[in-house]
Amino acid sequence: MFDPFTKAGALIRRLQQISLRVFSEATAPFDLSTVQFGALQVIGDRPGIDQASLGQASDTDRTTVIRVVDRLQQRGLIRREPCPHDRRLNRLYVTSAGTQLIAGMAPLADSSQVRLLDPLSPDEREAFMRMLTKLVLAHSPPERATKPSSAQAQDSESAAIA
Repeated sequence: MFDPFTKAGALIRRLQQISLRVFSEATAPFDLSTVQFGALQVIGDRPGIDQASLGQASDTDRTTVIRVVDRLQQRGLIRREPCPHDRRLNRLYVTSAGTQLIAGMAPLADSSQVRLLDPLSPDEREAFMRMLTKLVLAHSPPERATKPSSAQAQDSESAAIA
């Protein structure tokens, strides 16, 4: 008999579903998915990023990036500007409305992460995040295996432990 609690993939998939639900519940008033919010944050952190680089930075396929960028632009959260050196590229920038949304939504998104990991002790959270990072890096293609900076890792650990 199949027991999903003995299969890492089944448990990871189930935890992803739970994570999405917890995030959606916490951030419902903003009506953005985790992928949309993540893309908006990446654009905010890297003003002028192009769509291909956004896909790499957010580990999102090209078709999804196009849809996400279209939706964010339709909502007035980002703007596209043609690249002066390569007309095939569009540079992406967060608008003032996007900056305001990030400021309002980020604390709720962070609280959803705390809520997700709340059943774990602080030591368990730290170990869990370390193991997740190790697995993601080990199974990512080299061009996508980007380890967060130590400041980002500390921020992630602080948010998970808070």
